Amino acid sequence: MLNWVRCLVLFLALLPAGLASADDYAAATEATRKGDYAAAFKLLKPLAEKGDARAQTELAAMYMIGKGAPRDPREAIKWTKLAAERGNAAAQYNLGTMYLEGQLVARDYKEAMKWSLLAAGQGVAAAQMNVASMYYEGAGVQQDYGEAAKWVRLAAAQGDPEAQLNLGTMYAQGQGVAQDFLRGYMWTHLAIEQPALGMTESEKKSVHDLSAKTLSAEELPKAEAMAKKCRESKFKDCD
Repeated sequence: MLNWVRCLVLFLALLPAGLASADDYAAATEATRKGDYAAAFKLLKPLAEKGDARAQTELAAMYMIGKGAPRDPREAIKWTKLAAERGNAAAQYNLGTMYLEGQLVARDYKEAMKWSLLAAGQGVAAAQMNVASMYYEGAGVQQDYGEAAKWVRLAAAQGDPEAQLNLGTMYAQGQGVAQDFLRGYMWTHLAIEQPALGMTESEKKSVHDLSAKTLSAEELPKAEAMAKKCRESKFKDCD
C-alpha cells in the first residue's frame, strides 16, 4: 500500500503577484515569522482586496486556522478560490486538496483534478502527488498506474521523500513501471535518508531491511552506487 500524504500549504504563496506593495508584503511576512498574526492580517487584508494572490493565499490560511482572524471556513474558501483563479500555485494546490479530501467543501474529484493539475504543472510536488494518488486509486478517473508513476516520478525528482518512497514501492511491485528491485531499493533508500519523511528510525530500518531483502549480495552494492549517483545529481541522474 502506498503512502499518500496530503496537507494544505499554509502561509506559502509560490508565485509573485506583481500588484502588492513589496514593503507591505515584506512587513506582513516578517510579522508572520514573529508570530504576530494580527499585524500580518492587517497588512495582508488590503493587499488581498486589491487582488494580490500571495496575500489572498495567506489570508485564506489565517481564516482556515484562526490565527490573526477568527476561524471562518467560508472566508478561507473564498480567498483560496480567488488566489487559485489568479494562478497562485499554492492556492491551486490547497483548493485541489480541499476538493480531494472534502475539507470545507463537498468532495469533488473533477475539481480536485482540475486544480491539482494546474498546481502540478507549476512544479508543486505535493500537487503532483495529489494527481498521482488519484490515478493510482482510480479516484474520479480510470485507474492508471502508468500515469500515477509519471507524476510520482516528477515529485521524486524534486526530492519529495514521500514520492521517492512511493516510487520505490511501485518499482518493487511493478506498478506502472517494469519491476526493478534495484531501482526499488534506490528510491526507497533515498527516501528514508530524509528527516522530512516522517518515520521513526525503527520504521526506516524496517523499510530498508525489507527492501534490501529483494536484492542479492552482488546487487546491493550496485543499488547503493545508483542511490549515491542519484543523490549527488540532486535526483536528476537516476536512470
